[in-house]
Amino acid sequence: MEVEHIQTPWKAALRMGPTVVAGCGAVGTMLRRWEGQKQVDCKAPLNTLEDLGWSLAYDESVVPASCLFGFLSDFMATNRKVLPLSVEAMATANVIGEAAIDVPLSDHQAIKAVFSMQPLLSTAPSEASQDIPVLGFGSHFLPEDLQERLSDEEYYQRVDELTREALEAAFSCGVRLLDSGNRHMNQQSLGRALETAISKGVLKRSEVFLCGRIYKCKDREQIRGEVDMLLSELKVDYVDVLVADCPPEQVPSAWPFFEEVIRDGRARCLGVANFDLLGPKVCTEVFRSFLSRVKVPPAVMALEVHPLNSNIEMCDLCETLGIQVLAYAPLGSPAKMESFMKVLTKSDAREMRRLLKVPELPQLEQIAQRHGTSTAQVALRWNLQRGHIVIPKSWNPSHIEENTDVFDFSLSNEEMAKITKLHKGVRSERFFQASFTASKALPRMTRDAFDECQEILKKIRGPTTGTFARPSLDGPVPLPMEVAQRGGHDASGKVDWEKLGFHRPVEEEPGFWRRMGLATGKGIDGGKGKGQRFPWLKDGLPVGGKGVPHPAMVGYR
Repeated sequence: MEVEHIQTPWKAALRMGPTVVAGCGAVGTMLRRWEGQKQVDCKAPLNTLEDLGWSLAYDESVVPASCLFGFLSDFMATNRKVLPLSVEAMATANVIGEAAIDVPLSDHQAIKAVFSMQPLLSTAPSEASQDIPVLGFGSHFLPEDLQERLSDEEYYQRVDELTREALEAAFSCGVRLLDSGNRHMNQQSLGRALETAISKGVLKRSEVFLCGRIYKCKDREQIRGEVDMLLSELKVDYVDVLVADCPPEQVPSAWPFFEEVIRDGRARCLGVANFDLLGPKVCTEVFRSFLSRVKVPPAVMALEVHPLNSNIEMCDLCETLGIQVLAYAPLGSPAKMESFMKVLTKSDAREMRRLLKVPELPQLEQIAQRHGTSTAQVALRWNLQRGHIVIPKSWNPSHIEENTDVFDFSLSNEEMAKITKLHKGVRSERFFQASFTASKALPRMTRDAFDECQEILKKIRGPTTGTFARPSLDGPVPLPMEVAQRGGHDASGKVDWEKLGFHRPVEEEPGFWRRMGLATGKGIDGGKGKGQRFPWLKDGLPVGGKGVPHPAMVGYR
């Protein structure tokens, strides 16, 4: 969308959002005067505008003359640097009745400048958000990230080792942005690794940008307790940005207590997260209403942004308001998506991966081949070219190095548009949660994407030949009797899932019960909770029975 502003003496100023476009036609007559036969420049008015931080939209190189004396006397200024798309001098004439007489109305011509709406409406980013590195390291460790069976003691040691090795690899690749949160089971490991790196002189605390998330934001005391835990486990005196990673509807009432953290010097700036969960249109309305009532606006908005969840509405609003988008799960969180794939048959999962997993999208593979890169690098570059900060997560040093090697190529406008069109409304957290529920129903996404998934899930294919109609997508899918009879059981009496063409149930996957224990606040040792049953765990497995996990254990999203 474009806006035209015509500079004339009777139309002096136009305010458009955060940017002011002011006409200076009346000032223009003061620019030059004649003393006898000598022409004298008088640019004091324009110098005053420049001293105030305003910028001219054009100069004599664009419009040589706008008056009968042969020089430019009509100007237009903006309160910050915004270049017009086009500038044109237009002759004015007297109009008497219906007859247009080609006689100048005055010694001025009208100047028409065309501006793009986006730079006019946008505001300059805050000083705090300008310091944030564009690429960081996501440190959220999931129990599913370890595929081997380990005792509890070995498990903790392995988590600590992986965190330390990954952080060392990230620092060696130049990463200086770290994302952490009180729900991250390895936050203490991250703090120890960071303390060691600083003590060894690998880097200084001032060189690291720490993003800390807190999730319990009920009242002042709870927020203070969460901040104390965050700083204690990270072994620092302050975080650079404190993100309120609680449900968006809780943020307005809790925000005054976050502002107190800023005043106490325990955070440099504040952030919010996931306002897009409120739904289209509502999310922007609620966020604007929230901003109108705060004293310290957020500098950062944490959103799940990747090619399958482009989040255009909230991202555009953040750009307009000068709020930096922190794109977490920029690769679509393949590990979480794979948890959902494992509740499907293997044949269904093979087709679904190329539809719902970002690194396996055929469209990204084509673009990656063209640039000689990986699909992950293409997805990260797409986010970076949108002006977002990305925090990919990996525990593999070679993958960490690959994720940082995204600055020696760029995507064309056509490629950017093609990737943006891949949007399917796929949120990895929804699929991750669906993998632990009883129904295994498809999570919410766009209608077209849902229909594509349904086409894949219409039939259950047997291990050898034949297909079986799927009874319903709304409830649990029973194993077809014909398939079950062919599968048989192994010596221990368990179903041979591999022979049936199925993945093992998630309850038998390493990390499942530890994830359930963490989600319910029981830790990886489990235990019976208040109002719900949960088994005691030893070495990641239930003791004395399975127990009944609550269907919403994995979070509020």
